[in-house]
Amino acid sequence: MITKWWRVTWWALFFTWLLCAIFDVFHVHAGLLTSYGADFTLPAWLYISARSLDDPRRQTALHRFCGRTPQIAAGVFFLASAATEISQYFWPKGIFPGTFDPFDILAYASGIGICYLMDRRAFLQGA
Repeated sequence: MITKWWRVTWWALFFTWLLCAIFDVFHVHAGLLTSYGADFTLPAWLYISARSLDDPRRQTALHRFCGRTPQIAAGVFFLASAATEISQYFWPKGIFPGTFDPFDILAYASGIGICYLMDRRAFLQGA
């Protein structure tokens, strides 16, 4: 049952991120969705994928590298996401061009944090 919930969450995050990307390409402004939607959904989607929560039988290289425990996955994806944002402060036209926004870091933490807490709860219960 819990795997089904993760699978639904995986698809919901993926489609929301895809919608945000389409809006960005076509310069559609949809408030919080276009400002923080991708920042919330992509790291959370990567967390679920790395942990193989949507399909525990799938053991990818990503899972072996950083998905073995909830702590490793959350730490890796938060630090990587925050690093891209912080790089925009020091190098706005660099490899991740953009404008530094500390609320983006909050969005990363929120998306990953929710997944981490739900995963940790299931992990501790042995589900």
